[in-house]
Amino acid sequence: MTRQERRKRRRQRRRRMQAGILLSLVLVLGLIIALRAGKERETLEQEIPLAAERQTLAYIAPAPALPETAAEETPEEPEEPPVEPEPENRYAELHFSDEDVYILACLVYHEARGESFEGQVAVVEVVLNRMLSDYFPDTVEEVVFQKYGDVWQFSPAPYLYSAEPDKEQYLAVHTAIEEREHILSEDTVYFSTAPYNESVDMIIGNHYFCKIF
Repeated sequence: MTRQERRKRRRQRRRRMQAGILLSLVLVLGLIIALRAGKERETLEQEIPLAAERQTLAYIAPAPALPETAAEETPEEPEEPPVEPEPENRYAELHFSDEDVYILACLVYHEARGESFEGQVAVVEVVLNRMLSDYFPDTVEEVVFQKYGDVWQFSPAPYLYSAEPDKEQYLAVHTAIEEREHILSEDTVYFSTAPYNESVDMIIGNHYFCKIF
């Protein structure tokens, strides 16, 4: 074998070695790439379910509750005080003629013309209370002119018509008959300048107004 042939063989052997080394490098590089790709695929496969789970959880998670707003409170309307029924006129069922009014005005003139207007009205109420009571007559004339034996129930009765009542006495009569608020209680049927009994209802001026019991 000539020197030239030996050189040629060495060159060929070197080329084969270089080719083998290159091939080995290519294989190693391919293996590295394959391993890396496998790891990335595995990581991706793990992350995809997690992401899907998160997405599902995010989808089904209830929306955060909004803070409850306080209900708008409507202002309460002030309660109207209960309407008290008007008092009834105690004497509404009694009937009075013009003569009855005149007799009462004459009685007030004799008994209380020097008293206050309230005292004059109270005298009329005594007569009206007697008309309501079961213990006395039920007309103005019979009450004013009633006697117990020889004693008049109202001392001016014998000379009653000598009176000269003015509009104040007539006003006292109409006030007692028509007003809903009364001065005396219903069972007050006596008056005098001294207590008739121990059941004194009111004292007005010089008169004591007493109940029947």
